[in-house]
Amino acid sequence: MTSLLLLAVLFGSVILVVLMIYLGDRVKRLEIMSLHDSSEPAEVVKPKNDNGFLGLSGKKLWDAMSGKVPEGFVEADVVALKRVFEVVLKNHIETLFKLGKRDATSGNSPETPKNPLEISTLRHSIESWIPAQHVSTIYKAGYESIGADEVSVSRLRANLDDAADTLFSRTALAIKQPFSERLFAAAVALPATGSLIELDEESLNVDDSDNASQLPD
Repeated sequence: MTSLLLLAVLFGSVILVVLMIYLGDRVKRLEIMSLHDSSEPAEVVKPKNDNGFLGLSGKKLWDAMSGKVPEGFVEADVVALKRVFEVVLKNHIETLFKLGKRDATSGNSPETPKNPLEISTLRHSIESWIPAQHVSTIYKAGYESIGADEVSVSRLRANLDDAADTLFSRTALAIKQPFSERLFAAAVALPATGSLIELDEESLNVDDSDNASQLPD
């Protein structure tokens, strides 16, 4: 009887030892799997593409700068962008004017520029949109400035400044220098009809590289 009891105790002890070894090995495997999973980088949710204007571009950007704060945006954050948008708007106006001059100089027929137009700043490239009537006015001012007489130049300067003033006013920005002073500064006006002034042919070949904005291809 005693032998059977000792045998049962021994057998139970063996089973207990085997079970402890199995459980220990199982726990070790679970720990290794847990460490392996934690070492893998967690999937990072990429933020929305920030173009420097909280992701706004084109007409949405224009509307925001004109006082129509998009849903989900904080007004203070949108207003803070105006200083940078001033550079975009300035480059947009200059680019449209110079596109007109380029087409006229190349002998191309006037075309309607893209709207929105890709405008580059020092840090970003942004699709800039402005009302179509101002796109046409600014482009035509540049196109018709080539070979224009003094009377036409005065009219084109006024048209350019009126369009620029309207755009800056609608976005609550101030123009520090009339655009006509810079964009027409290098222009050489032909004499009015009937004038006897003779022009040196070389004076018509004006270098327009100063204050140039990058033109789209």
